Amino acid sequence: MKSFGFAALAACSLFAVSCASDQIVDELAGPEEVEPADGKGDISEGGVHTYYEITRDMRKCSFPMCSGFFLDRLNASSTKCHDGSSQERCYTPELDMSESGLSAAALDKLSEAAAQSVLKEGVHAIVRGRFAKKNLTTPQPTLGRFVVTEVWIAQSEAVSDGVFVKVRDNGVRCIAAPCASTTEKALNTSRTANIAEIDFAEAGVEDSVLEEVGFDMFEPHGVIVVGDRYNFQISGRKGKGRTATAVYRKMRETNDAACFVGGCSGQVCSDQEGVITTCEFRPEFACFQDATCERQADGGCGWTETAELQTCLAAPPPL
Repeated sequence: MKSFGFAALAACSLFAVSCASDQIVDELAGPEEVEPADGKGDISEGGVHTYYEITRDMRKCSFPMCSGFFLDRLNASSTKCHDGSSQERCYTPELDMSESGLSAAALDKLSEAAAQSVLKEGVHAIVRGRFAKKNLTTPQPTLGRFVVTEVWIAQSEAVSDGVFVKVRDNGVRCIAAPCASTTEKALNTSRTANIAEIDFAEAGVEDSVLEEVGFDMFEPHGVIVVGDRYNFQISGRKGKGRTATAVYRKMRETNDAACFVGGCSGQVCSDQEGVITTCEFRPEFACFQDATCERQADGGCGWTETAELQTCLAAPPPL
């Protein structure tokens, strides 16, 4: 089971072995909440409102009536459209990327991921933003537009199922596991909880990507996962976790800003100087001493994969 639990000091592993317990109650799977009237909600980077599944419109009619995008508010049964009506999902002929900080190439990647949602099951792309009443680029301005502020892309082709939540390390540290060191917030709601594990087994995410996901957990924006609650025990101590049937990372533009090595063992590569993590001494951390921390293809900071690094991670030197 691939599970993250950032709680432990040296005695507790990121990959915890746990025992399931009964009476599972997912407090984040509560009733649907009213959509903010202005369509904005909490717009801070760590906020959880105004998140939508985005799907490409493959209907065969003339643009702008077709060939745009559908937006479906996550963790909700209805979506408030540009004209104020509430629908199961809303159509927009235009994505306004001016507030996203992303390039045209990023829009192409978003469009490709949105098309996957038509061809395959599950949610493959998520956007954050708001509807605007008019657009300026089509023959029918009253069809409106969607202003994108964030783009999140699925990290595998796994079928998403469960509650969509944003997860982030909360700084809590414990002597013994389980430790509720991760805060989860259900998207488009006010519901929140602290958990000790995330089980990524169902998501089918590659180990190299999962490592980057771990680093994102310490960033203000966190990570989006979708899944269900589970309970477990370690040596009689009870804990809560969430399965991750799919994982989404925030898309960031490639730039020349510096990347920094941080963490207790120098194992973190991020765009934040002086990142502090729990002091867990794992053999593979030694592999990063000679690795390169730099901007990757997705615009984020990360360790550049080389044959030497992969060989070392596969058989790390003993402590």
